[in-house]
Amino acid sequence: MNTLELKNILIEEINQIEDKSFLNALRTIIESKIKKENLYEEYNSEILMAEEDIEKNHTISHDDVKNKINEWKKK
Repeated sequence: MNTLELKNILIEEINQIEDKSFLNALRTIIESKIKKENLYEEYNSEILMAEEDIEKNHTISHDDVKNKINEWKKK
């Protein structure tokens, strides 16, 4: 059984369920899976952008950041 066949079977079975609380539980599971996948994609995208910044030397040293913070504290 391939993924498409499994999806179709699940859709047919879900269409037969009348229990609202069970359907809400399924919805929560599905939304959680989607959010997790989106977070993973976003995380990977941010890693790639950070690597590009490093390659382009668009970085700030730790000491420079500490100095900036100290300047802000004086204001």
